[in-house]
Amino acid sequence: MEEKLVLYIEIHQLRTKRLRISQIARKLKISRNTVYKYLNMTFEEAVEEFGTIERKKKLDPYRDWIVTWLQENPSMSGAQILDWLQEKFPDLQVGESTVRRYVFMAN
Repeated sequence: MEEKLVLYIEIHQLRTKRLRISQIARKLKISRNTVYKYLNMTFEEAVEEFGTIERKKKLDPYRDWIVTWLQENPSMSGAQILDWLQEKFPDLQVGESTVRRYVFMAN
């Protein structure tokens, strides 16, 4: 997301140099619509939209369980962890790919 914030700043710098929208788009290899979108944003709006705010993840409440299981059984697959989670927490609605990504990030 930080890349988009950098792009926002580049677009505004190029605009202050009096480049036209099409020139900015060509130089940055983006669409003119994107240039317009970023030019119409305030810096605060760009930070809010593109900033590095950490989003909550569905599995955050189960992180301690997952980390403990992985420490006890380091070769567990995402499917096995999903099975364990569904046994302990039957109301949990999450897919195997989500578990795999979360396990990768937790390690």
